[in-house]
Amino acid sequence: MPDPAPITPITPEKHWAEPLVGDNTERLEALKGYESPDKFFEEFDGLKNKDWRKDVAGDDEKFMSTLQRFASPVEFGNSFREAQQTIRSGKFKQPPGPDAKPEDIEAYREANGIPKEVSGYLENLPDGVVIGEDDKPIFEDFLSALHKKNAPPEIALTAIEWYNGFAEKQQEAQAELDSQHATEANDQLRQEWGSDYRANLNLITGLIESTFGKEAKEQLFNGRFADGRAFMNDPKVLNGFMQMARKLNPVMQLVNNGSDPMQSLNDEINQLETYMRNERYKYNNDVKAQQRLRQLYDIRIKQAERG
Repeated sequence: MPDPAPITPITPEKHWAEPLVGDNTERLEALKGYESPDKFFEEFDGLKNKDWRKDVAGDDEKFMSTLQRFASPVEFGNSFREAQQTIRSGKFKQPPGPDAKPEDIEAYREANGIPKEVSGYLENLPDGVVIGEDDKPIFEDFLSALHKKNAPPEIALTAIEWYNGFAEKQQEAQAELDSQHATEANDQLRQEWGSDYRANLNLITGLIESTFGKEAKEQLFNGRFADGRAFMNDPKVLNGFMQMARKLNPVMQLVNNGSDPMQSLNDEINQLETYMRNERYKYNNDVKAQQRLRQLYDIRIKQAERG
């Protein structure tokens, strides 16, 4: 009796992915979910053409716009991880709110290099950054507002540097404008006043100082109109003061200007009195000389009354 034919054992059919993955069981398990290579490549093609940003951002268009800066999910993940590490480090700690306790505010300022007092902003300023005495009240008020908002010193320094530059430009522009106005006023008044120009300026200065005092005189000389023109660079103002001075000081009104108006007054009276004594007949017919002498007598009486 011949031997029976050998029985071939039944073995499970191999998965299509086994020849691809070899001994890598993890990859084999991942691919077992696909019944055929076609199914795997169908899903692969769909994933390959899909924008990963859509899954992350959903319908948030603003977030979608932010994700456009990243070329891949890996880039985005690295950026997110760095941001989280920075936040945990306390570098961008949330500033204290309006209801924060004083000790919390103090701790936040200390951790972020913010001075305890407003004056701390002005300490250790870089070379070349100077605050004038006139500007200190402005800065103290401004820096006080910054301190309430817990602004870091860098912001305060930037503000100080900007203000100094702005103020310097303003001063240069004002100085240039003052020079232009002064030249215009001087040219006009020299033409109007002629040889009395210097005497009229001295008369104006004397009137203002004797009437208002030295301190007020300086303030008036430095005063300005709304358009920035200095009071004393306005021909109308100077003409007004000149007329006022001559009315208040009759010696200057009728006597030739000189270093000593009263001496000039007395000298002219002596000349006319000598003329009257030595040439009486001629003087009696000289109406202008008679009127002039009466005017001078009247001026001397008024000056004596004024002391």
